[in-house]
Amino acid sequence: MSTARFAHLCISLIPALFLCAAATASEQLSLQGRGEFYLNKQNDTAHYLEPWWQQGTGQFGNHTEAGVGPQYLVAHLETNSDFSATVHAQWHRAPEAGFGLTEAWINWSPLPVSGYRVRARAGIFYPAMSLENTDLAWTSPYTNSFSAINSWIAEEIKTRAVELSVSRPGRFFKSDHSIQWVGALFQGNDPAGSILTWRGFALHNLQTSIGERVHFANYPSIAAGGEIELQPAWVEPNRELDHKTGYYTGLHWLHKDQTEIRLYWYDNRGEPTTFKDGQYAWDTRFLSLAFQHQLTEEWRLLAQVLNGDTAMGEQAVVADYQSSYLMLNYQWEQHSISARYDHFEVTDKDLSLTDDNNGKGHSWTFNWTYQLTAHVNLALEHSSLQSFQPNRTQWVGWQAHAKQRSSSLILGYRW
Repeated sequence: MSTARFAHLCISLIPALFLCAAATASEQLSLQGRGEFYLNKQNDTAHYLEPWWQQGTGQFGNHTEAGVGPQYLVAHLETNSDFSATVHAQWHRAPEAGFGLTEAWINWSPLPVSGYRVRARAGIFYPAMSLENTDLAWTSPYTNSFSAINSWIAEEIKTRAVELSVSRPGRFFKSDHSIQWVGALFQGNDPAGSILTWRGFALHNLQTSIGERVHFANYPSIAAGGEIELQPAWVEPNRELDHKTGYYTGLHWLHKDQTEIRLYWYDNRGEPTTFKDGQYAWDTRFLSLAFQHQLTEEWRLLAQVLNGDTAMGEQAVVADYQSSYLMLNYQWEQHSISARYDHFEVTDKDLSLTDDNNGKGHSWTFNWTYQLTAHVNLALEHSSLQSFQPNRTQWVGWQAHAKQRSSSLILGYRW
């Protein structure tokens, strides 16, 4: 049986595992949820700076004064064996309003052997490369909007994978160092790179549901009569098109529960000339390095760097991309204060004359969150973003440079 067929089989077994085990041991099924409501004010409401999911070229997720943010439900099922199952579901109004799944996997976690832990999971999930998105349902405990890196991962990087990990816990070996290796084979994610290339990086907290379609601006270069007219102004990031198996591998290092580093290499091994059902397969790969350090009991430093490239068609689109962030977080009693700086850039490397995909920018995000009760919090968040996207000028009167500012009051809850 091929790896792809095995992955499909494991994914199809997730609902059956939930139903069978829940029927015999309902107390082993746990449910958790979180959601938000917000008021938002932006400085520039120019129509072309509306969010990409409204077919604009803006790089913030919100463009309304008030609304309901993503609502998440997490179901975790423990069984009397080495197997468990997890499902992350959501309701959101963007990119497409409705209910969907963001992750679903079966986990295998046998007892350690001579202190070493071997674990595996199969399903659809994010690679565990982020040290920012560590809260319930792959959200961030520090800010409402994710960094540019993890905003893009939330949009386009979700693998249908079989993953294996081997770890050497430091405590068992009386060492200050814990090490874990992770490796996975996956399918899907063939169109990954589409949003990044035309829109560029963005800041938001929108996770694409499994099978969801994400719209972006209908740039003249990809519209009818354009240089790349076969490319629609939307992407379905989880599609499998060329039937080639991609892979990622990572290394986690932890020192005294104080300092952590995660290094990952991802390669979807896309065949860029494959075109099927309105979608190209993109050859997308990147290296990600994430870091966190607990400076004191109250202060924590986080950072991440991502560097990669992507290509589509017969050299129709070729681009390099890189992004990084640095964040400082302060926790004291019911207060959490975070400051994050993001830098991002996409470099056009192809020879297309009418499809300039160069872009760059930087942003500052400040967040103060107050825990009103064990289940309710109130947050103030302000972001300022400066970007340069030459492809905006394909329309008369649209400007390549943009300065966007967003201020939000967010009421969050969890149970």
